Amino acid sequence: MHPNDLKVTMRQLRASYNRMNRRQRLETARVLLDTAAEFAMQLRSEVREGDAAQNRQKAKRRETEVDPKPPTKPVRVAEPSKPKKPKYSGNHAPSARR
Repeated sequence: MHPNDLKVTMRQLRASYNRMNRRQRLETARVLLDTAAEFAMQLRSEVREGDAAQNRQKAKRRETEVDPKPPTKPVRVAEPSKPKKPKYSGNHAPSARR
């Protein structure tokens, strides 16, 4: 159904609404609400599927795309030097006088 056909049909429904009895009005409202709810659910699932597909494409693109920056060179750490013996000034030997 073309959207213009739907608009015409809805205009006709509004025009004839006052001629309907209460039971017909309730049934019409129920059908319209059910239809709107079904369309909303359908659109929601389509959007979710579209988002999921987009996310998969982005992830795949990220996996296969070339890294624009070259890898960084490893940092060299100097090896620790041998601990030096402390230099004493004066006579601090255990046999020294006190």
